[in-house]
Amino acid sequence: MVTSPTAYRFALAALALVAGAAIHAQPIRPLPASRVQGALEQLRSLTSVLYVAAHPDDENTRLLAWLSHGRNIRTAYLSITRGDGGQNILGKEQGPALGLIRTHELLAARRLDGAGQMFGRAVDFGFSKSSDEAFKHWNARQLVADVVWAYRRFRPDVVICRFPKDSMAGHGQHAVSAIVAEKAFELAGNPASFPEHMALGAQPWKPTRLLFNSFRFGTRSTVQADHFRLDVGHYDPSMGLGYGELAGISRSIHRSQGAGTPSTPGVQPEYFQTIVGSKPTRSLFDDIDTTWTRIGRADIVRAVDSLVRAFDVRQPQRLLPALLRVRTMIAGVRDIHWRNVKLEEINAIILSCMGLAADVTVPRVLAVAGDSVTATVRLVARAGTTVIANRITFPDGTALGPLRLDHDSLRTATTTIRIPAATPPTQPYWLAADPANDMFVLPHDSLLGSSVSPMALPVTLALTVMGETVDVEVPLSSKRLDPLRGDVIEALRIVPEISLEPVEPVTVAAADANVGVRLRVRSYRRIRDAVVELYDGKTVVASAAGVSLDADRDTIVSVVVPKLLQTTSLTLQAVVRHAGTQYEHAVRTIAYDHLPTLQYLEPCRPRIVPAAWTCTAKRIGFVEGAGDGVVDFLRSAGLVVDVLSDAELLRADELMRYDAIVTGVRVVNTRPSMKFILPALHQYVARGGTLVMQYNTTQDMATKDLGPFPFVLGRERVTEEDAAVEVADSLHVLLTTPNRITAGDFDGWVQERGLYFPSSWDARYSAPLRTHDANEAPLQGSVLYAQHGKGHYWYCSLAMFRQLPAGVQGAAKLMMNMLSVGR
Repeated sequence: MVTSPTAYRFALAALALVAGAAIHAQPIRPLPASRVQGALEQLRSLTSVLYVAAHPDDENTRLLAWLSHGRNIRTAYLSITRGDGGQNILGKEQGPALGLIRTHELLAARRLDGAGQMFGRAVDFGFSKSSDEAFKHWNARQLVADVVWAYRRFRPDVVICRFPKDSMAGHGQHAVSAIVAEKAFELAGNPASFPEHMALGAQPWKPTRLLFNSFRFGTRSTVQADHFRLDVGHYDPSMGLGYGELAGISRSIHRSQGAGTPSTPGVQPEYFQTIVGSKPTRSLFDDIDTTWTRIGRADIVRAVDSLVRAFDVRQPQRLLPALLRVRTMIAGVRDIHWRNVKLEEINAIILSCMGLAADVTVPRVLAVAGDSVTATVRLVARAGTTVIANRITFPDGTALGPLRLDHDSLRTATTTIRIPAATPPTQPYWLAADPANDMFVLPHDSLLGSSVSPMALPVTLALTVMGETVDVEVPLSSKRLDPLRGDVIEALRIVPEISLEPVEPVTVAAADANVGVRLRVRSYRRIRDAVVELYDGKTVVASAAGVSLDADRDTIVSVVVPKLLQTTSLTLQAVVRHAGTQYEHAVRTIAYDHLPTLQYLEPCRPRIVPAAWTCTAKRIGFVEGAGDGVVDFLRSAGLVVDVLSDAELLRADELMRYDAIVTGVRVVNTRPSMKFILPALHQYVARGGTLVMQYNTTQDMATKDLGPFPFVLGRERVTEEDAAVEVADSLHVLLTTPNRITAGDFDGWVQERGLYFPSSWDARYSAPLRTHDANEAPLQGSVLYAQHGKGHYWYCSLAMFRQLPAGVQGAAKLMMNMLSVGR
């Protein structure tokens, strides 16, 4: 057998450009023959399209699907944020955790529509009304540099913006994405602009044209008669779907945003305004050589055409000899960019035509660096000939092989390996450090744009097929048999030796008293004589020594903080010290059916809030909505809180034991039973109860009869967290009883004042507050109050779901006043 002098590395990322976005826990599996056919068509094409917008779910999935699957064009979406500042209709996750969810929803969408995925480093700080407001949070130069990096890394011929630069974008961050895309277009080809990119291996690149994908969204339209029209949405027999139908399925994966979208069949138009470059008249690629002739390789054009003609969907392995010959031709291409891109593409095709299935698994889902684990390798090839696995190399250097892989015969091998001691805990790379100035701080700038962290524990397979040697990287994963789902393969997650988290994220402290901060500490190994410390900056304010921890069990450690000297909230850093190592993070996991299990580490930072308020309500009922941290805060404040089921909410007499009932955010959007429950709650109010409703939206409302008297929800919001708040009625019960509300109570709020204010309401409601963003008219619907029968009704659009978990005292005083009225 003759061995090629060059061994090609098949990283799992090589599959990303064909299969969408790589998820590193997934084993290697061959693509369906129809996808291989599309990949061969894409091998013909030497052009790329980059779509640019601000958030996950901003992208035009119909256009991406048509470009990627319909035209077999290398296509990617650049989202300048990960959507961390959005809302979450699924659960309590906010901020970085929500950004992680939305990242993986976007990757799942890309695996369907076939495009690649890139990200910027900007933190989504929440809704903004103008680009000026957004640029108050973001460094414009850094944003532009990041988009320039994306252009230089991906090298698109065509860049398409989802949004315009003006108010028609509908969101300040949307407009910013268009502004920085255009500025980056001007600079990316200039080597004097951001020369640091060249040190990381990038080269200057100027795309041919920049387009705006104009749209009609409801009553808003940016389409004009002179915009270039392109028909998309065509039916694809290989999928049994049109691209508009596929787009609906893809977009509906954004479940955290409630973004369910209809799958629309039929050809439909897209429109494009030319921002920079020549206007297209026939296609998006007018005046662009999209074939191998652009780099002087007409011979490869002919060779790839022969591959396409010869491909047999029933016997893809027959194409392997020709594929290996063409790969050798591509390896000789002088253009480094296209050589690397096309080697990745043809390598992925070869793996699929080999019918290679490979996984390396361990029987556990968690491990600590240094652990010994039993690893099982499963290999099968359907290459029509014998494949030899010459060497299987594990992350610790352990090796197996050779293994003979006869056609369509499973080979299994098992060995004991050690997780290398230097392996860091599993953590998304952009969360490795605290953000600075609303930008993620990356471990290394070369990671910029990457959708997920690099594969942490690759296992390298050195294979020989038809005289050629190839290296294939397979992730070290966890495998278990689920009685309902069958084989479940997910990431092997590396955890620190010790994890710690606050039992109560916010501890409410009584005045002039010591404060007990409870920590839940989990050790993944048996630990003795650990020390737990709480820091205020660099000063230790409390500690507990001689702490013993059993393996794989939670231990509650209470650390007593001396009475507070200040009246404002205090955030501490908790650490555990043992054997010269400091541990300061909680291991968090996110599990939803539409996503893989996700892990991230969160600094353990308990927050102490002095109880600068009085509350005369004692027992609270809570109606869960989309998920928020209000229940935890109220319990920490000393209130008894019961989360109520539908059945309990319909037992009128039992409800009267509650001094007040609070509904969670978006309860009317997420709980269809509210159509029947709200009348019961209104009756509870009429009999003397107090009902506090947090905000809802106008999307998918179970009922529009939210209050005892009519009011209409709108879409107005106040996005500036420091927006001025004016008092419309200084004697109103909201502002006086039992706590006096002053202007200082509106200081220190986070992200926003409120959202989805009522736009009109019955005269029987009072609205005691006015607030507005800069240069806008005052809004008076942030809080509505009405007496109904013997009781009290509140509708609160202020963002309590953000303020209370953050320990904002002024917001807590407002909530206590609403709960206490009439008590």
